[in-house]
Amino acid sequence: MTTLTSSSRDQDKVHRVLLGKKQFLVTEDEPLLPQLERAGLHIEYQCREGYCSSCSIRLLWGHVDYPFEPLAWVQSGFLLACCAIVKTDIEIAFFSDDSAE
Repeated sequence: MTTLTSSSRDQDKVHRVLLGKKQFLVTEDEPLLPQLERAGLHIEYQCREGYCSSCSIRLLWGHVDYPFEPLAWVQSGFLLACCAIVKTDIEIAFFSDDSAE
């Protein structure tokens, strides 16, 4: 019988985010936006609460979840970075390729 320790459970919650040639590690502990900001990326946002969709980012593949349903409309193939929780490895793209270089 295998017993999972808290550290091995935490490792299961770490996912890769691919953006062009860059790669970042994120956790499921908080939304994507603050984690990308700590990685040095500038993400446009207004509300940080899922109301405005300013932080909309193209989701090329992978899965995110929302702890609550955003009030802003989320276009198919996009995510709201301010409230999206990354659940698998994902690949994202911004409207401008400047961030991926």
